[in-house]
Amino acid sequence: MRIAAIDVGSNSIHLVVVESDGNGGHRVLAREKAMVRLARGGAKSGRIGGEAFASGLEVLGKMKHIIDSFECETVMACGTAALRDAENATEFVAEASKIGIPIRVISGEEEARLIHQAVSHAIPFPEEPVVLMDIGGGSTEMTWVNMGRIEASISIPWGLQRLADASATADPPTAKDLKAVNALIRKALKKARKRLPKNLPTTRLVLGTSGTLEDLGRGASGSYLFTAEQLRPFRQKLWRNNAKSRMEKLGVDPKRAEVLHVGVSWASAVLDWVGADEVRVLAVGLREGMIWEALKHGGVAIPPLSERRRASVEQLASRLDPDPGHSFHVQRLSDQLFLALRPHFELGDPEREWLSYAARLHDVGFSISEKGHHKHGAYLIRNAGLQGFWPEEIEILSQVVRYHRGKAPDPAKHEAFLQLEPWHQNVVEKLSAILRVSDALDRRRRQTVHSLRIENGGDELHLVLEAAGDLKAELEALEDKGTMLFEMLEIPVKIRVESGGSRN
Repeated sequence: MRIAAIDVGSNSIHLVVVESDGNGGHRVLAREKAMVRLARGGAKSGRIGGEAFASGLEVLGKMKHIIDSFECETVMACGTAALRDAENATEFVAEASKIGIPIRVISGEEEARLIHQAVSHAIPFPEEPVVLMDIGGGSTEMTWVNMGRIEASISIPWGLQRLADASATADPPTAKDLKAVNALIRKALKKARKRLPKNLPTTRLVLGTSGTLEDLGRGASGSYLFTAEQLRPFRQKLWRNNAKSRMEKLGVDPKRAEVLHVGVSWASAVLDWVGADEVRVLAVGLREGMIWEALKHGGVAIPPLSERRRASVEQLASRLDPDPGHSFHVQRLSDQLFLALRPHFELGDPEREWLSYAARLHDVGFSISEKGHHKHGAYLIRNAGLQGFWPEEIEILSQVVRYHRGKAPDPAKHEAFLQLEPWHQNVVEKLSAILRVSDALDRRRRQTVHSLRIENGGDELHLVLEAAGDLKAELEALEDKGTMLFEMLEIPVKIRVESGGSRN
């Protein structure tokens, strides 16, 4: 079996083609990489630029020819931060599909999970605690591993290109630029710290998996192994030179020369943040994780039989849901809220699908009892024999329904939640928080809120509800059930009601 995996990253697009013998052995047939910088300028425009858009599709077209030449049975492509956030990402994905490359946009949590999978197959983890780190163009994925056990994982929505766009330094950069970049980094890491456990083990070693860290290693030590001490003089050189000099004097890749001075500041700050003093860069990444994921499931890229999955969910709902009109409406509001919050939560296509199924099933527990129906619903989903889902997906659906009301998930109190891997804990928290809000907005089951959207108000977000009629009950429910979501956003949320609109 031949499998092709494409990582459509915010900076680069990577292809790897692997042949598996079906007995655990495999060999790499081809590797390709092209830097197209899909995320360039996205922090300000919110879109993939025209040149990067065209270049990205051109690269995917060339990779499709390579894939066809090897007659690959399985082809998968994952899109990351740039495609999670850009307003025209859907258009890019549609054009890629026409070429024959079906891109599935994945969350930051899924990135971290697949990167961990790639590293775990590449090397034995050391006995000492380590942090896996991948600095992409639009986000940075980090996973803490101790004695092979995953202690925590986080996707920070800041990467090389996004930081560079947000700071917009001069060429060459000034002392004022450096001060502004450092302030931005401190703010980003302070926010990220709130999302991590307080008792993480200290670590000396970072295992890196990105091109940014490769470039920094090459400049700092001339190898794939470098220390924080070796990085400091290279950081000074990058900040003292303009982009042209970085290429000519320091040997920096031309497409990173404009931004690597920001990248080195980010990498240095993150090393200080986790207390590490050494980085080992590995020649694996998301695409290898995708390959291993497919091999784990017999060569299948994603759960097959999507129609069967939907039919299985609908069959369960049609038997047990007491109010399908309410569930379908909550499903629609949940999807609107998911899309509006995608840039804030760094979620992808699989999470959107899971949320849709959980919303459709969130009230099936009423078939057992109204009291504790969220817990009954979780039990039914876990034991219903839903077809076409992998076991970990069933557990995620079950727990999103479990926490669509009642107490928020807490690993110290809820054993099933504790058993989830850290990245799936993060996903359950985000999806259940969205579902809580959507359910509250149909408190009286009258579909009074026709639609919703999020508007950016600078220092606050506006949740705009298009509705007709009295919303007193829904707004009271939102005040209670919206707490989890609003706290996770870490930015004030104001509610605004607009009259009118129509039901879809």
